[in-house]
Amino acid sequence: MKGPLVLLLLLSTLMVRSQDIRRVSRSRIDFLSTAPMENIAATNTAATGIFDVEQRTFAIQVPVQAFVGFNSPLQREHFNENYLESNRFPYMVFQGRLIESTDLSKPGTYRVRAKGDLTVHGVLRERIIECVLVVTKDGIRVTSTFMVKLADHTIRIPRVVHQKIAEDVQVKLDMLIGPKSTRP
Repeated sequence: MKGPLVLLLLLSTLMVRSQDIRRVSRSRIDFLSTAPMENIAATNTAATGIFDVEQRTFAIQVPVQAFVGFNSPLQREHFNENYLESNRFPYMVFQGRLIESTDLSKPGTYRVRAKGDLTVHGVLRERIIECVLVVTKDGIRVTSTFMVKLADHTIRIPRVVHQKIAEDVQVKLDMLIGPKSTRP
């Protein structure tokens, strides 16, 4: 239950400092493992998070068991039980801040880097991830494509399936952070 606690603590800290706190209103995270004998793809639309526009800080959590797709139900079961151990580590979390000082109150397209701690399988790694932010009246759309090395998060691939699971997994992110709230 560490994931929800992280968001709760961050939200309470942010509310003291900032007036422009936004929530993730829509998310899609795709992963693709491209290995010599098999490609594995899954999608998750259940990510939640917050973004403090003034401080440029964020926290995103992704429930591991919400990934769907895969090539078979057995593959999904192995993903959750053997590799990500979603009962022990129910969330992936990325929290940090935008490096660039970008005025996100103005509509436009901005290339930025998000620096923070990515926790997968209970293992935290500092990452810098390049993102594109598109600011409109509907909110801030965040897109990114990056790689995650499984070994960095102590996700072990048994030799018997080494040709079926990639050591580096591609992650594509498409998220909408809602517009500024008009509530006091």
